[in-house]
Amino acid sequence: MLFKKKLSIKTKVTVWYASFLLALMLLSVIYLFVFSANIFTRQLKTTLIDVVSDMVRDVEFKRGKLVESKLDFYKEGVSLFIYDTNGMLIAPKINQGIQVDTMLEDQKIKKVSYYDETWLVHDLYAVQDNTAFWVRGLISIDSVYGTLKGMLIVASFAIPIILSIALFGGWIITKRAFSIVEKMAAATDIISAGNDLSLRVPDNGSGDEMSHLGRTINKMLERLQRSFDNERRFVSDVSHELRTPTSVITSQCEYGLSDKATIEEKNSCLQAVLRQAQRMSLMLSQLLLLSRADNGKFSPSWEQVDISVLCEMCIDDLEEQAEKKHITIYRNIQPDVIITADEVLMIRLITNLISNAIKYNKDNGWIKVILKSLDDNFNLIVEDNGIGIKTEDLDKIWGRFYRVDTSRTGESTGLGLSMVKWIVKEHSGYIDVFSVIDEGSKFIVTIPKNQKTV
Repeated sequence: MLFKKKLSIKTKVTVWYASFLLALMLLSVIYLFVFSANIFTRQLKTTLIDVVSDMVRDVEFKRGKLVESKLDFYKEGVSLFIYDTNGMLIAPKINQGIQVDTMLEDQKIKKVSYYDETWLVHDLYAVQDNTAFWVRGLISIDSVYGTLKGMLIVASFAIPIILSIALFGGWIITKRAFSIVEKMAAATDIISAGNDLSLRVPDNGSGDEMSHLGRTINKMLERLQRSFDNERRFVSDVSHELRTPTSVITSQCEYGLSDKATIEEKNSCLQAVLRQAQRMSLMLSQLLLLSRADNGKFSPSWEQVDISVLCEMCIDDLEEQAEKKHITIYRNIQPDVIITADEVLMIRLITNLISNAIKYNKDNGWIKVILKSLDDNFNLIVEDNGIGIKTEDLDKIWGRFYRVDTSRTGESTGLGLSMVKWIVKEHSGYIDVFSVIDEGSKFIVTIPKNQKTV
């Protein structure tokens, strides 16, 4: 097990490939040897039977004596012999040296070894002119084994050569295939050691599996980089936003506890501390809700809601705040618009949009709140004649802690429009904004009346 763990994947693949190829070649050679031996042996047997049968037809006796003049005792590699019924050789007289000492058996093929040579023997009993005789045929099978032995010798040289070529080619292929993996690992080590998510693993652009892996890793790194950048920016923004109220609270408490402060000044300090504490509480509440949403742990409470009533209620709650800045809220609310929604989120949506219009409006300005029912959707429109938004900043207003007017930092948490965007998305809707600097802004929310999740 220790040895296996030390082997690289390239080595393991090459060894496995070589072992499989070697086994395949050995099995092929064995099969070819056995198959060829059987084929050659069957061919020899067929030739032996045919030649012996032909000899029996050619044998001729006259007055009990064999006529040898027309007989060929060696034909197609078969040596032929004629015996009498007592097993005595009749013909030929000059080829006795290659006879084998084995019993005559009619129509049987036997394998006999004689003087380091192996023969196939076939005997056939016949009667001609009232004379009984035997014809024996012999054929050597050593030639077959010689051919097969030559095949084995060729294979013994060919297999190592083929295996070496295959091993070399396989090693080159696997080395090239895994070289990109080594580069990916090296790049990943650099990224991990330096905590620099802007680096990317190499992609050979071949379009193969390794290239797909590289693209997938790079996409993952891009998502991680965006996530870490957002987290870093989020932490920085939160610390910045909390620094102001905590500084105010600290300074107000220090002054309120000093001997110089009068009763009225102490009360003023407490009111300032209360305002900052309430602002921090609202910010933390909104951050907690957005965090739950980012982690996928928030689930809306769907129910039937009269959005018309909610709009009227939110406007009533915010009218006093608007009057302090001499801002008039005009309402055009279509009655009895029933939708499926999370009531708490809808109240936040309406409140945040109207509050945003109040914060960034002018003295003696106006706000229009319009609600109208469409076929399957409803529109909520909040329009004002406030300071407006620059065209280049329209895409930035949905970011957390972003403010159109940085001079008004202490008036809001900077999370209102971010919450609005998220609530609209949770309700499968969309929001558009149109704005002209120093002339005002118009937010148009479109949300389906019935949610598919219900």
